[in-house]
Amino acid sequence: MSENPLLPHRKLSELYLRTLRCRELERELARQRGAAKKFGAREALLAATSIQLSPGDLLCGEADDISVEELAPLGKDGKTPRLVKATPNIRLATCAGAALGVMASAGGGLVLAYTRAGSIQPGWTEALAWANEQQVPLIVVCEDSANGGAQGKAKPDTLSWPAMQTLSKKLRLPILAVDGADAVAVYRVMQESVIRVRHNDGPAVIWAVTSPKSTKLTPSQQPLGRLKTYLKTRHIPLPTQR
Repeated sequence: MSENPLLPHRKLSELYLRTLRCRELERELARQRGAAKKFGAREALLAATSIQLSPGDLLCGEADDISVEELAPLGKDGKTPRLVKATPNIRLATCAGAALGVMASAGGGLVLAYTRAGSIQPGWTEALAWANEQQVPLIVVCEDSANGGAQGKAKPDTLSWPAMQTLSKKLRLPILAVDGADAVAVYRVMQESVIRVRHNDGPAVIWAVTSPKSTKLTPSQQPLGRLKTYLKTRHIPLPTQR
């Protein structure tokens, strides 16, 4: 089968290995937090977004999210993780400010911020409105395992799908919904978002729907299993970890 120039076979092999690594990181995170031993559905989402970062980019996750910390790009020295550290109540505002700084450096970098639907993110609408006005290179990736991020009446500052849709229409801010367990689909929407922000067209939002960790999935339904099937269909040998 011919290669897709936007996602060549070599990159697909890299994506498989990174997804495998993210699965192990998620298992370790679950052990540290005393969560259920079932690994979550974030591995495809984390792998397919972080793999497209460059040394000049910055990454921001929630506090004590070791998965995100391990995936941060390294600076030009090859040693220093490029992380944005922020207190929870101003996290997205801090990321927007960091993106302005990245833009001012004229190095073509971006800021990637991970967050979760249903979480309380004070000032998130104002932060995105400001980021859009300033056209800063910010990508917000929101994992949604709760069918829209809120059940019943949402509390103020709750990050939810209806609220994000309303803001998106108001600001004409791109919001790309995707199956967060499909590494290839996430890779493609991330690729589109990266092109946008690196060309100074302003921020973008990726809304990734995943299965709750309590959902029982067969191996073939899990993110890594789905990626294996995709590679086999395209006759790409499964790479092995070194």
